[in-house]
Amino acid sequence: MRRAATSVLVLLALAACGPLPPQAPFQYAKKLDSATSGISTACGLAFQVTAFPGNHRLDLIALEAPAELGAGKLALVYRRNPAWIYQGEAVRQIVADAESMLSSCGLGRALRKLRQATARR
Repeated sequence: MRRAATSVLVLLALAACGPLPPQAPFQYAKKLDSATSGISTACGLAFQVTAFPGNHRLDLIALEAPAELGAGKLALVYRRNPAWIYQGEAVRQIVADAESMLSSCGLGRALRKLRQATARR
């Protein structure tokens, strides 16, 4: 009896540690991973480039491409289900965070693409 009770408690504890539903399916989680990585890398590089005086126009134009690619992937998942959870956050919150990041790092083309593609439903 004691062994059965212990087994039940262990199973309940393990179940409580699982991810919150509704988790993004694996194929979409991979897209979210790629999208958020692309956006954050492009923004990080944009911050580095603009940390020094000078004309950064060409550098920022080059950084728009990977940021736009990430924005497109993020928007694709958002359109599928903005309530999915990825790494503890809803996709709609990830989109809001990405918009904020793109705005602050000066990648306006990618920001516009993300906003247009995720026009709130």
